[in-house]
Amino acid sequence: VQSVFPSDANFLLVKINEPEKVYDELVEKGIIVRDRSRVELCEGCLRITVGTPGENDALIQAIRKLEG
Repeated sequence: VQSVFPSDANFLLVKINEPEKVYDELVEKGIIVRDRSRVELCEGCLRITVGTPGENDALIQAIRKLEG
C-alpha cells in the first residue's frame, strides 16, 4: 500500500502497487473491492468499502500476504 486517501464516506481509496493483480487476488478470495486504477485521477487505486471488523481483518491479512 502506497497511500490511503482521507475519506468521510464508508469507503477508502487506496493507492497500491499492482492494483490489477491485487484486485484479482482479493476477488478470488471472496473479498469484494472496486478497481479504480483506470479512472482519471485514481490511477493505481482500489476502492475498499469499510466492512465488519471480521471483513476488515480478512482484507488486511490478504493484502499483507500479497505484499510479502
